Amino acid sequence: MKVLLGLFAAAVILLPGIANAGTINLSYITSTPIGSTGTDWTGTLAFQKFDPALGTLNSVTIDLSGSMSTQLTVTNDGSSSSDGSAKTELQITVQDVGNNLTAPAVDVFSPIFDFSPLAVNETKISGWLTKTYSSSDLYTTAAVLSEFTGASGNTVLDASTLTTTWLSFTGGNILASQVTNASLTGTVTYNYTPEPATMAMLGFGALSLAARRRRGR
Repeated sequence: MKVLLGLFAAAVILLPGIANAGTINLSYITSTPIGSTGTDWTGTLAFQKFDPALGTLNSVTIDLSGSMSTQLTVTNDGSSSSDGSAKTELQITVQDVGNNLTAPAVDVFSPIFDFSPLAVNETKISGWLTKTYSSSDLYTTAAVLSEFTGASGNTVLDASTLTTTWLSFTGGNILASQVTNASLTGTVTYNYTPEPATMAMLGFGALSLAARRRRGR
């Protein structure tokens, strides 16, 4: 079942931090997280671009996270009882317009539903099985750095899911179906080398803060 997504407008900026000597990390949470939605869905994740006025962009790290909930239904329409198990595989692909990102970004299995034994003409339902997931990918290619760079605006990534039911059984003849919901959010982290003037301001700010702390003692 494909569901159109409602997008939330709530961008969050995380404060920059010093990564290594001479570089800074700056992170933004997507302004369009995807809430728990029936799969298979398609949507987008939007991230604020890196402002080149800050310095030279070295790398882009995309961290994704979310959760799945799935319910499996199995029926034995064979002539003998059956023993086995079932599970749902969820693949989430997040991709840029140039297809430069790792795909799928997430590949996760639900907890296993053991339906042994299953009598002839019997149906069992797993109840809701849940699983959280996350992924992290770092990119340094010129194509990705270029797509995430701009004085204003967002980089928009396409997101989609693919769900599959996996069966393992002996005896009988098993029919299976699944109903699955999945959510997705993400954070982009820009590692960059600031302009010399910016580094000087950061150094001055750190010294000023240390001086204020000493005076407050």
